Amino acid sequence: MNLEEYKSQYKKDQAVGALSIENRLKEVYSNLEARFYSPQVMSFQGGDDPIDGVAVYDNDGYKHLISYGMSHLYYNESAVGEEYSKWGFEFTFRVKPVAEDNGEDPFWVIQLMNNLGRFVNDTKVWFNEYQFLPLGGAIRTDSETDIVGLAFVKDADLDEIETPHGKVIFLQMVGLNSAQLKRLENNSSQEEVMAVLDEIRVDNPKFVCEL
Repeated sequence: MNLEEYKSQYKKDQAVGALSIENRLKEVYSNLEARFYSPQVMSFQGGDDPIDGVAVYDNDGYKHLISYGMSHLYYNESAVGEEYSKWGFEFTFRVKPVAEDNGEDPFWVIQLMNNLGRFVNDTKVWFNEYQFLPLGGAIRTDSETDIVGLAFVKDADLDEIETPHGKVIFLQMVGLNSAQLKRLENNSSQEEVMAVLDEIRVDNPKFVCEL
């Protein structure tokens, strides 16, 4: 799509990139309704959160969360024709609910996405598939979980999309326990990250985090 086609197809008040994400989610979850959470003040309004929204789906005993905000969400003529849309990815995360939440959605995951988004925006260092990240403690601070790190892998269901602003990869955050994290800290090669993910996938093909 060139600029003239973009200007003729979209209006300046349209969330062009967000619409592309929404269309992908509808393809995958056509029969499910998402709950959607946004900050009181959006990023383009001067808000502090880099993530302008998170969709949450209930699916097969777990919750699937997808961010809106690491790619270009809104009408942006300067982004037309780029290879990647902004940082080129959106976060996803699958997690089993815990009884203590009394049916509420895992808002701590949304906070985690925002914290990682701030890191990317501040450092200009983005995440790619088969990277890993120590969290410096439990993934959920009010939990005794041994999940203390993350690895990144392309979301098997959402994969990637081409948008008018460029490619967006749905990058799933995969929880790592202390033993897995230590193993990767001792050998941080992409091949070792892939090996750890392959081992997790055997019993947990969707990489659902269980605290």
